[in-house]
Amino acid sequence: MMQHFRAWPVLLAVVAFTACNQGGAKQGKNNTADTALVPATPAGTVAVDISGKDKDTQEIAIKFQIKGLTKEKKFEQVVLKDAPDAEVYKVLWDEPNSCYIGVLKANHAVRYYHASLDDAGNPKVLWATAPPERIWKYMENTMGLGKVTASAEQVKKYSKNLQSGKIIADFIAEIRPDNSPDSVELYVEFGGVRKSMFIAVPKGYQPTIQQTSEANHVYFSLTKDGKAEPFIDLHVENGRLQVVTLKEIKKD
Repeated sequence: MMQHFRAWPVLLAVVAFTACNQGGAKQGKNNTADTALVPATPAGTVAVDISGKDKDTQEIAIKFQIKGLTKEKKFEQVVLKDAPDAEVYKVLWDEPNSCYIGVLKANHAVRYYHASLDDAGNPKVLWATAPPERIWKYMENTMGLGKVTASAEQVKKYSKNLQSGKIIADFIAEIRPDNSPDSVELYVEFGGVRKSMFIAVPKGYQPTIQQTSEANHVYFSLTKDGKAEPFIDLHVENGRLQVVTLKEIKKD
């Protein structure tokens, strides 16, 4: 079965997609991008530990120490597994006693946590469902949270024979030239199912198939300046070919 369609150009500028979380659009009383953020000198320390990477859901332990007091809290989250911890989470002190921790989810969106002091001066660690805009923009744009580096092997064609469910077949993901120099064809195949997508590539970026630690899972990514940003998740699950768009695709 061949599915053939032309996708709208992928707009690289839609970086804000990675800022979405289960709390919906980010809002807040300090939700302004007009004030330039300058990281503060910490008055304490924050330690982040991610465990259970061999399980479906990971545990994130955040230990916040300040003014001789300690607060440790654990959260459950599905974390991006195919990247080093240095890229999975980032820490930003916006004030001496206020720290935001951003952790990448499996779909490359970001969940935020906030370590700060309560009204009584005691440390607290909470899930920040709506971090201020200047916080997530700094962490995702300036610090690069969500832009996984090109550390994983990158190829133009990936082919691996594997068994998924009861099906044994070649899992193929390939970047092919298009008639237009500004776009490419992304071809994927498994178990007799074939899909072909035509994707516009922004100037200065190179399309690539980014491999992961799992034979049944790759990404269609765009690379620039040593950074690879996944846009389409390609994997095989229970004998079925899955194609999941990670970043928004819009008209010009």
